[in-house]
This record gives sequence, C-alpha cells and structure tokens, in this order.
Amino acid sequence: MAKALVVSMKSEVTSPLVSGQIMTFRERLNAPFPYYLNDDRKNTILCLAVGLFVMLFHVVYKTPGTPDLELNIGQKALFGGITFVVMFVHIVLVPNIFTFSFVDSLHWTVKKYILHVLWICFVIGCVNTVVDKLYICPQLPMVDVTARVFQQIALTGIIPIAIMTLMFKNNLLQQNLKSAISANQEITKIKNLKNEASKATNTITIYSDTSETLNFHLPDLLFVQADDNYSTFFWKNGHGIEKKLLRINLKNIESQLNNTFAIRCHRSYIVNVNAISNISGNTNGYKLQIRDSEFSIPVSRPKGKELMEKISQLRNMMELY
Repeated sequence: MAKALVVSMKSEVTSPLVSGQIMTFRERLNAPFPYYLNDDRKNTILCLAVGLFVMLFHVVYKTPGTPDLELNIGQKALFGGITFVVMFVHIVLVPNIFTFSFVDSLHWTVKKYILHVLWICFVIGCVNTVVDKLYICPQLPMVDVTARVFQQIALTGIIPIAIMTLMFKNNLLQQNLKSAISANQEITKIKNLKNEASKATNTITIYSDTSETLNFHLPDLLFVQADDNYSTFFWKNGHGIEKKLLRINLKNIESQLNNTFAIRCHRSYIVNVNAISNISGNTNGYKLQIRDSEFSIPVSRPKGKELMEKISQLRNMMELY
C-alpha cells in the first residue's frame, strides 16, 4: 500500500514536467517555417540543384556489397532526374493545383516541413526501387534492391536536407529581422506623431500675404478651404465654428502649419486629421465628414492612400499611448 502511494506521488510530481516538455516540443513542431524558398522559380532551381547533387553523388558513391555494379552516365542522370521530378511535383506543382490544408504554403510549419521531406524521400525511394529492379540489377531479390536503394537515399539525402534546412532557417531569421526593423520604423513614426500632438497645444500664428495674422490653437482647426490666392480658415471655439478669409494660398499655409496632423487632402483643402468624424466612399473618391458640423470635404484620388495611412498611424499611436 505504501509502495503504491510512493509511486503515485512520484507520478504526480513528474507528470507536470513531462507534460511541459511535451507541450514545448509540440509548440516547436507547430512553429511557423518558410515554405522552402517561397518562390516557384527559386524552388524549381532548388529541385534542379538537388537533382544534380544526386547525380554527382552516384559518380563517387559505390554501393557496399556490390563492387562490380557500375552505373553509366545515363543511369546516373536518370536517378538525378527522378529526384528533380519528384521534388518539383511535390514542392511546386501540388501546392498550385490542390487546395487541401496540408500543402497550404501560407501556413507552413516545422512539422509539415519534416513530414513533407520524409514523404518526398519515400516517394523517390519507391520510384528508384522500381527503376533499379527493372533496369539496373534485375537479378537481385526485391528485398535487397529495396534495402540498397533506401540506404542510398539516406546517405544521399542527409547532406542536401541539412543544407536546405539551414538555408530556410536563415531566410526565416532574415524575414523576422526585416519585420522587426519595419515595426521599429513604424513605432518611431508614431512617437514622432505623439511629440507633434503635444506641441500642437500651442497657439499658432498664420501670416497672410497682406501681413494680416490669424491666431488659433492647432487642435481647434477643422479645415482650410482655398479659392485661388484666398483661403478660408474654419476652427472651433467655445461658441461654435468660426471662419476667417485671408489672402494666402495653401502651399504657404502648409509651410506655416508644418504639422503632420494638418494634411493636404485636395488641391483646395487642408484638413486636420483629428477633426474627421467619418469617412465615406472608397479609393476612387473619399468624403470626410467634419466633427460637430455639416461640412463634407472631398479627397482627391492621389491623396486618398496618404490620408488613410495617416489615420492608421494615429490609431496606432492612441493604442500605444
């Protein structure tokens, strides 16, 4: 009874550790992994390179137990060609023809890569066994032919598989590094926007061509509408919306505002991104609804993408801070 209790206690102590190890191993198997070189042309070249390696391997490799068996150049090329065709079919053709989940290159994992490579080696071994039995050494028993072929597959495959795996892992690290650099650049942009937002609380002064000035807080600015060399400023105050006409063009206004939140959305409009309450339309023609007003401002097609990116950056900034 005591012995059974001790065994039970040991199992309770060790099982969480074993479970944790199993979960870690499973997580590694299910970790994302590049689908070979992620490019049909590059994967085709990869298949060709492995096929050439197999052909060269047969030039220097002598099968143990059959020293008198010598392959001619055509037979060596045949085995290299079989390797190329089987790899090309499984790596390039099948994912482009079939849609079942296992060959979904967008959701490739370490486990799928291992199983896929083993399957390719198995198919190559089966095809080579048939060819070997029919054309190379028909006098040998099928069991001996099969053992010899799969021995060759194991010896031949270990080198290119190891090289490919290291190359794919290196590509994955480079992709992760590029993603990290891109993310850091985006974070820097968002931080710059935050700094500009804190500076935007100060009063800004606009100087017109006639030396007339206009003072307002930039966060209160709604939009600016231009008509030739005249521009009308619309901004919020404690009583509602005010506007003022000045002799100044939009290009001059942009240089004086010098703020990321004030963006030129049309040849006749500058809008404060923070003043937008709603966006309608699509990339062929957006309309901006100004908050707490009935104003609707058009967006020119060339400016549509820039405006949407700016709004996305502002959203990210609000999420981070």
